[in-house]
Amino acid sequence: MNKLILINLIFCWNVCAGCGNSVSGRQDGENDGMDSSEDAINEIILLEEEDRGNEDDSGVEFDVTDEDEMPEDAYYEEDGEITYCPVPGDIGQGDHTLSLVFGGMNRSYIVHVPPSYNQTVLTPLVINLHGFTSNASQQVLFSNMNPTADAKGFIVAYPDGYRNSWNAGLCCGTAASMGIDDVGFLKAVVADISSKLCIDRKRVYATGMSNGGYMSHRLGCEASDVFAAVAPVSGAMGISPCAPPRPVPVIGFHGLQDNLVPYSSGRNAINEWRTINGCQDTVTTIQYGESSYCEIYEVCDGGVKVGFCTLDPMGHCWPGGSEALCIALIGPYNDDLNANEVMWDFFSQFSLP
Repeated sequence: MNKLILINLIFCWNVCAGCGNSVSGRQDGENDGMDSSEDAINEIILLEEEDRGNEDDSGVEFDVTDEDEMPEDAYYEEDGEITYCPVPGDIGQGDHTLSLVFGGMNRSYIVHVPPSYNQTVLTPLVINLHGFTSNASQQVLFSNMNPTADAKGFIVAYPDGYRNSWNAGLCCGTAASMGIDDVGFLKAVVADISSKLCIDRKRVYATGMSNGGYMSHRLGCEASDVFAAVAPVSGAMGISPCAPPRPVPVIGFHGLQDNLVPYSSGRNAINEWRTINGCQDTVTTIQYGESSYCEIYEVCDGGVKVGFCTLDPMGHCWPGGSEALCIALIGPYNDDLNANEVMWDFFSQFSLP
């Protein structure tokens, strides 16, 4: 049987000097000769043999010129182009530490692929961002999201911030002070993962802790073409104005006793999203335990929702994450609800238009 050959090429090139902001203070392994402005292009080249036939895993022949005959979940369309799964060189199930060059710097991320992953089925992706001074491997432990990914069947990736920080606008650290293009970097991470795994590009989501929560807000504001919904944990809004081109589903989580990012800052950010998304005041409250609860504003523009979950008592921690790390560092801890499960239930309601 003839085969459809799919070649997924990702390549980067330098932009002329002066076209972008230069980045100084490079890390080890960075490419000194490269400008900070850099684009990544995904190009899919379809090569067919003469009769243009192929088979899916079930042995059913289909014609690639007719989408109606494609096997379910075998492809998606974005910007008029069709991407097919499986992708060449699929890295498969398990944990992988990967890297890419962006902005003239070597950047890395960890990706966890659940046991249920099927190379021919489009799979959702969650980008999970660590807090200030932390890193990807610590966020794996702190958020404890992998078990939920395994149970629900989504892929989760943990990128490393520049010098343990994210440029979320007002916050934080070296990434913010140097103006690192972390929105562009995280878009590039999604593109890179999509070149290695069968990702449903209409179901890509972002979450993060603290500085990573701030960054999640920024992705909702500035990258709503890539991220279908966001879920900041103990994060506030770090940019102004926030003006996404479409309504964006958002759910936040915050401990009432958070001493690092005040609870009021998290609530104010969610109230801003309610205004951005044109939400009515009608709210559904879901109780967890004696004093923890989620408020869901379900009547918003574009059919989106905005939610805010209050944990009481709770410090600067990830609900459902590592209790030991929370108590040792920034407790108290509260397990009235598991943020990983609640946010996935929220995420799964939304995809890119």
